Amino acid sequence: MAVRAVKQAWELGDVDKAEKLIRNLARRFEQEAPDVSRSILEGLDEILTIVRLGLPIKLRRSLASTNIIESMNSAIRQVCRNVKRWRDAKMALRWTAAGMFEARMGFRRIKACKQLPILKQALVEHREKVDLDQIKDAA
Repeated sequence: MAVRAVKQAWELGDVDKAEKLIRNLARRFEQEAPDVSRSILEGLDEILTIVRLGLPIKLRRSLASTNIIESMNSAIRQVCRNVKRWRDAKMALRWTAAGMFEARMGFRRIKACKQLPILKQALVEHREKVDLDQIKDAA
């Protein structure tokens, strides 16, 4: 039920409707699982980020999964498993980079790879908007 509601919210093009759907979901959990309800409401902005960016549906579906990140984390763990003593942060960064380089070789193309420039542009526009909002707030 909850997963279906979140997926439905992600596929909506209208942020207000998606937010209403998520808030209704949180309300349904209020009595039987108040912690779940609070967690949903705390993460509301993060849940709706994909919708706010106005990304195509195919790209939204690809970004809805954590498989890409989990695959990379697994490769990093595999590469770093034999390190017995971490000397400093630079060493950790070097080994993490080596793990990411290894993970790169095993990645398959995401289904919406041709739409990644749309994601990049949406993120740039979002950052500019946030920067402008911060400037206005400071003034």
